[in-house]
Amino acid sequence: MKVKVKFFAALKEVFGVEEREVELGKGASIKDLLDTLCDSPRCRQSVFDDSGKLKMRIQIMKNRLPIQSFDGISTRLEEGDVISIIPPMFAG
Repeated sequence: MKVKVKFFAALKEVFGVEEREVELGKGASIKDLLDTLCDSPRCRQSVFDDSGKLKMRIQIMKNRLPIQSFDGISTRLEEGDVISIIPPMFAG
């Protein structure tokens, strides 16, 4: 299945694109998507903390709804979903 991923603010530079289409297996989750996207240490450090958990201030939206409205990082993806990954606006 294919999903579209949109990167915002500083993450556009980190991932090198504003938008990317990603092919995943059926039944893939947000976590699977992030593992696929974070294929370099720089990308991984931008999204995950030192313990491997999603950084608290990173917002991820599935079709304009926060993933917390679903099953968080375990949210299942479907063909054609649009995922937005938004970094914190302010550090600290």
